[in-house]
Amino acid sequence: MRSPYRKHERQSFFKYMPESTAKVVLANRTLRWSSPNIFNDPFDVPREIAFGLNPGDFVEANSRRIADLINNPPEDTSRLPDKLCRIVEAAKRGLPADVKSEMLQALQEMSVSHRPPEDSMEGLRETWRKLIPDYRILCLTESPSHIAMWYHYACKYQGAVLEFRCIDELDSPWLGAQPVTYMVEKPDLYTADGWAKLMMMKTTADTVSEMMNIAAYTKAADWSYEKEWRVSSFKRESDSGHYTDYTFNRKELAAIYLGPLISEPDAEELVRLSRNYPSVSVLRVSIGFDRDLHFNPVSG
Repeated sequence: MRSPYRKHERQSFFKYMPESTAKVVLANRTLRWSSPNIFNDPFDVPREIAFGLNPGDFVEANSRRIADLINNPPEDTSRLPDKLCRIVEAAKRGLPADVKSEMLQALQEMSVSHRPPEDSMEGLRETWRKLIPDYRILCLTESPSHIAMWYHYACKYQGAVLEFRCIDELDSPWLGAQPVTYMVEKPDLYTADGWAKLMMMKTTADTVSEMMNIAAYTKAADWSYEKEWRVSSFKRESDSGHYTDYTFNRKELAAIYLGPLISEPDAEELVRLSRNYPSVSVLRVSIGFDRDLHFNPVSG
């Protein structure tokens, strides 16, 4: 039976980690979901939003956004505030030039009164500051064959990669994983025009939801080689600090890939821990003369 939480057709995902982390994960049967506050990449989820923007920037962008909505009305208006939605729908049916001009002026005044720029931006900034410490993200990827990721995330080839099955019957959390979008242009959180679009959503909840989606699931195009997927959640009431260790089912662990430069004692310990999992494969990774990674099953 297909899980209602499944958002993709993938059968598994991979998690790169140092050998010390792999031992803890296998011994405790937990994966660490982290707040963006402790991510090591300063270009990842922003700690502050609308940085460098002021109300004047927003008012100008807001005017441009309103003009665009009237002159080029979108097909889907369901996420616009009700009053704006009705006017844009009217614009779709055609308006005389003088009526359109009066409408643009009225809409600009309405947009400022609907959510005053200075109050709204500061309010959203404060909401964001409160959300980020409690936000939890698990980062995964599509393959155990990323050489750069072995170097950066698996302790310079000395670590390991764990493969996790997507099991519908268990409602595996990574059934809900979403791919990261790698963007050439800056996303809406970083531009005044983007903020004008975000602030014209129907409710503050809609705006915050879209902010979270952009922040968690977009990165700069430079990182596209990672082919990253993410699952997000929030901390439990009993948690403290900037991470949460969630348990996983033993059946969800599909394979353990031992790094090309892993020490023999570490490899032996991971093999020993693998015996606690009923259907796991252990593979030793090597770098061939062809400069490719090769995967060889480990017995016992």
